[in-house]
Parts: sequence; C-alpha cells; structure tokens
Amino acid sequence: MKLHAAICLLLMLASLSAPSLAADNPAVEKFESGNGWVNWERQVLKAVGHGVLPGDAESEAQAALMARAAAIADAYRNLASVTNGVRVTGETYVKNFVTKSDEVRLKVEGFIHGAEIISEKQLPDRSFEVILQVPLVGRNGLISGLAPEILPGGRQPVPEGNQKPTGLIVDALGLSVKPAMSPKIYDEGGKEVYGTVAVSPDYAIEVGIAAYPRNMAQALKSPRAGSQPLIVKALRRGPKFATDVVVNNADADRIREADRAAGILARCSVCILIGPAGK
Repeated sequence: MKLHAAICLLLMLASLSAPSLAADNPAVEKFESGNGWVNWERQVLKAVGHGVLPGDAESEAQAALMARAAAIADAYRNLASVTNGVRVTGETYVKNFVTKSDEVRLKVEGFIHGAEIISEKQLPDRSFEVILQVPLVGRNGLISGLAPEILPGGRQPVPEGNQKPTGLIVDALGLSVKPAMSPKIYDEGGKEVYGTVAVSPDYAIEVGIAAYPRNMAQALKSPRAGSQPLIVKALRRGPKFATDVVVNNADADRIREADRAAGILARCSVCILIGPAGK
C-alpha cells in the first residue's frame, strides 16, 4: 500500500488513548502508545519510528538503507496515528474533525507529509530510529487545517498603538489544567472571556491561541506577555473541561478592558501557567 494511502487510512481508523502529561514537564504530553508526544511549550508534535535490519539484504549497506526506510515509514504511520490524538478543545481531538470533514482530512494529510526528520540514528542492536517533527502553529502547522472549524469566520479588529498592558498571564498552577490547541477562559458566570470569541484568525494560526509556560519567570520572558502583562490568578478549571480556566468577575472585566485598549486577546497574547503549585 502506498504511504499516502496508509496515512489516510490511519487518520480515519486510528483509535488512541488521550496523551498524558509528563511529570517533569507539564507542557509535554506523551501518548500512551509511546510513539509520539506533544510539546505545548514549543508548539510541536513529534513521532518516533523504528526499523530492523532485514535478513534478505544483499549487503550490509543495503540492509542499513532498508532499515532506515522502514524506520521512516514507521514514523510516518505513528505520526498519522498520534496526530489524531492531539487535543483541540476540552472535548474534541483532531480525529473528531478528520472524520467529519474531507477538507480537514486532506489538510491534515498534507500536514503529515510535510514532517521534518529531526533525528535519525542506528541503535546498538543495529536497528534504526527516526524522529519526525511537525509544527502545531503557523501556516504549515496543524492549526491551519483546523482553523475553519475552531476559529471565528470573520477578522477581529486589532487596535494599533502601544497601549498597555502588553499581554495576559493566567496563573493556573496547581489546578491540573491540561493544554490544548483551543483553550478557553471563562468568568464566574460561565461567559467566555477568551478562546474563540476574541481572537484574530490570522494571529491564532500564526502563533497559536495560547502559550503554556511552566512558571512565572518563564512567562514574563515570553514575547506574548510583553513588557507589561496583565497577571491574573485562575479560580479553578473550566466548568466542563480540564483544558479551560475560570477567573473571577473582576479579573474578567480587567481582561476585557485590556483587550479593548490594546488588543491583547485579538493578538493571542495569552500565557496560561500549568503544572504544580509553587513553581
């Protein structure tokens, strides 16, 4: 079966468990299959493949080439599989959009075909290991293919100028918040403050809807936060999903006012701190 046909089949039929957060870095989610992981901090998805030396090769050199080719093919298969398990919102994964839209499926297939080999090596047992990487954001990133489904159709106005604040940092440490491609921030009444209603599609595709620093020091260095970020403390996780956060009504009003003044939400200038408390 040709590689693109195999990828298409895997995208439609693969069944995955949700990825789990790594204990040492809450911004990295590893899939239970062990074949891939998402780094939400760097906004990339990686998959690993392995190939063993065949027994019917005519020479050692040919065997090595065949093992490498098998590792690359395996990595592409695994990438197609783990892509399905990337969390988009609190209740949806990429596979939910792939199975209902041929347009999304074709875009995701193209996304997978554009993967970059970032590591390849021969292991002590002489088998080969190859790691592929694809971006989550940017015009060639996964979010670009999902944009029609998760982002507002119209262009949001982005105020110009140097008004302050320059960005938003939401401290959700200790709340077991999980990262996603399209997280949401709510006020205490359940009204959406940020997520899909405020972002500019162009900015969201280019940089992603939110960044996930591991601590305040890291967040303050983020270009999203800028020199004078608005910092708020999350009250709890979202009303339904662990990917969303709730802020108190006063902070929600401060966020909305900051967006009216400086367009911080429209520019996706949002950092959400995740991980254990006290970091």
